[in-house]
Amino acid sequence: MKKLTLLVLLCPLFGNAQTATPNTDSAKAASTIKYYTKQIAQTPKDATAFFKRASAQRKLENNKAALEDYDAAIALNPKYEDALIERGLVKDALEDYKGAIADYTQVITNNPKKAIAYYNRALSKRHLDDDKAALLDFNKAIELDPKDDDFFNERGITKKRLEDYDGAIADYTRSIALSPTAAGAYYNRGYAKSLQKKYAAAIEDYNQSIKITPTDPDGYYMRGNAKRNLEQYESAIEDYNQTLKLDPKYAEAYNSRGVTKYNLKDYKGEIEDVNKALEIDPKYDIAYYNRGLANDALNNYNESVDDYSQFITLSPTDPDGYFKRGTARINLEDYENSIPDLNKTIELDPKYTDAYFNRGLAKRYLEDFTGAIVDYNKAIELDPKDGDAFNSRGVAKHYAGDDKGACADFKKSIELGNKYAIENQTKFCK
Repeated sequence: MKKLTLLVLLCPLFGNAQTATPNTDSAKAASTIKYYTKQIAQTPKDATAFFKRASAQRKLENNKAALEDYDAAIALNPKYEDALIERGLVKDALEDYKGAIADYTQVITNNPKKAIAYYNRALSKRHLDDDKAALLDFNKAIELDPKDDDFFNERGITKKRLEDYDGAIADYTRSIALSPTAAGAYYNRGYAKSLQKKYAAAIEDYNQSIKITPTDPDGYYMRGNAKRNLEQYESAIEDYNQTLKLDPKYAEAYNSRGVTKYNLKDYKGEIEDVNKALEIDPKYDIAYYNRGLANDALNNYNESVDDYSQFITLSPTDPDGYFKRGTARINLEDYENSIPDLNKTIELDPKYTDAYFNRGLAKRYLEDFTGAIVDYNKAIELDPKDGDAFNSRGVAKHYAGDDKGACADFKKSIELGNKYAIENQTKFCK
């Protein structure tokens, strides 16, 4: 297992809010609140007045005040459908997803053909990571209203989360057919295609998304990622530049532009970009990892050890950080301290072939030839066509006094195309 770079895909999931909230003027909303406050004082059992005031509070994002008014409206009229739906929206905004689901369920119980209630309940279930249940609700919403593009777009997002990329693409395509100017569906379809590594097709969708919303930085960012995967590095950098022009605080764009510069062997340029990403987000774990890669390439192993240590602090269960730090320590000839890092890598991922290989190398330098051979054995077991492992095991066997075994390994390594084994065979197998 090798991980040369880690490129985070920032993937905002487009899709309209659960119900359309009109463009509101805050002064109008404030005036509305005053008006219905007076009306409530005069007629305190008017459920509609509480509902109207709650809706105005929601427009001002006074969610707690809105919630109190929706509670009052529903207490006066327990089957107040609109109040239940909007209260569900407020609860969802306050991250009370179970409470939101209860409100939508009550609407559905009273009116099983209310498509928006299924749709909103699906979104709340998705917030709870209950994607399979969310999918069932989206299915029902679409069954009841097959002409709402948002329903298809959001179901596509859910299918994407369930790794049904073909199904997601089909839903985004139906959403686009219903609303050809909906940038989000193009963006999401492009993202699903990127996950399938269909980068050229993804770029076509990102082009459409950018055409519709040219001031949205996300489209340029994602198109840049697709171009980078196609090794169109210069063009990818242009997209990241545009992303940063539109949003100078877009940490992921700095990081990805840095990774692209790494691909172009501009290691100092990568470090400059990653530094900017870390200024914006000091806890951006992948940025530390990528800066470590650049420092490795510049032979700045002391600095890369520090970078991988930061990455490990932020992502302690990712084996790559320990592997890369252990490898940097080998390059610093700190073999003793490299081994615990490689041990941890293997603990987290017992099939991490390179970790066995590098641990074998460290043990060989420490003259633990028996231990090195054990590690090379495991590396070969995991990758029987790795000529480097056979060559290195041959060297360890030679120093362990097993020249017959060493020569057999050099021969196998040569068969696998390892040029260094030729010299070792000439030197040790006379």
